[in-house]
Amino acid sequence: MRWKTLVILTVFLAPGAVMLGAVVSEAAVPDAAAAAASPASTAASTEAHPAAVPIAAAADTPQSDSGPLDIRGAWKPETYRLKSGPVHEVTGLISFTEKDWSVLFFIVTDEGPRRGSGEGGTYTLEGDKLTFRHLYNLSGGHAVDGFEASGLSMRVRPADTEDAPAEPCTITIEEDLLTIFFPSGNQMTFRHSSR
Repeated sequence: MRWKTLVILTVFLAPGAVMLGAVVSEAAVPDAAAAAASPASTAASTEAHPAAVPIAAAADTPQSDSGPLDIRGAWKPETYRLKSGPVHEVTGLISFTEKDWSVLFFIVTDEGPRRGSGEGGTYTLEGDKLTFRHLYNLSGGHAVDGFEASGLSMRVRPADTEDAPAEPCTITIEEDLLTIFFPSGNQMTFRHSSR
């Protein structure tokens, strides 16, 4: 008697999942039963293919409309919306590596760049909760709607410092648009530039 192995392919579609099944003879899938029974098979396939995420781990991974949230890469800022109402056009770049971030942005009016900020440090992302740890800051500029003029400010903290300010934010990603909701009530949108 030949054993048959049930192979299940799962395709995740928002908001639910569609499951497709097929019965394949064991002869067509050598060592399928042994591989399915071995916990090492999942680890080995993840090791060989780092992008592969075991199903159990995928359940704990933050999701957006198109899958797990991934902010790594470069994003171009588009708007800076203040809690008090004004919306400013901004330009520059924010970049995320696996654990580090840096941003350089300018508020731009018809008169040109009016104020700007260069910041950086490390970050954590858990679900939709993005927490910036601020190690570097350079900022200043002219008065614009919602901001008074400010002189040049510079701050550098060692990477191992324990008193670096943490800024817990919430994020959303819709297609190639990242929105960061800051604890101040302000928010910025960024368009994906490159990975």
